[in-house]
Amino acid sequence: MGKVLSVIIGLVLMALGIWGIIKWSPDVLVFIRAALVIMAVLIGLGIFVFGVSELRAGDEQPSVAAPAPPPEAPAGPTG
Repeated sequence: MGKVLSVIIGLVLMALGIWGIIKWSPDVLVFIRAALVIMAVLIGLGIFVFGVSELRAGDEQPSVAAPAPPPEAPAGPTG
């Protein structure tokens, strides 16, 4: 019953959303334009902070030691 109810609620909300977009299309377009600009600013700020932190870190990466060779199999009869 819960799955059917969630599908029905999803369809009702989609219908309300489409109706709202049609009814208030100029306002929706203004909102979408504003949201795109705000998202671009936030993503740009995030990339800028990441780049600055990478520049400040420099080459302080820890050196990686060579992996140890695998242990040899014991000598003895095989098969």
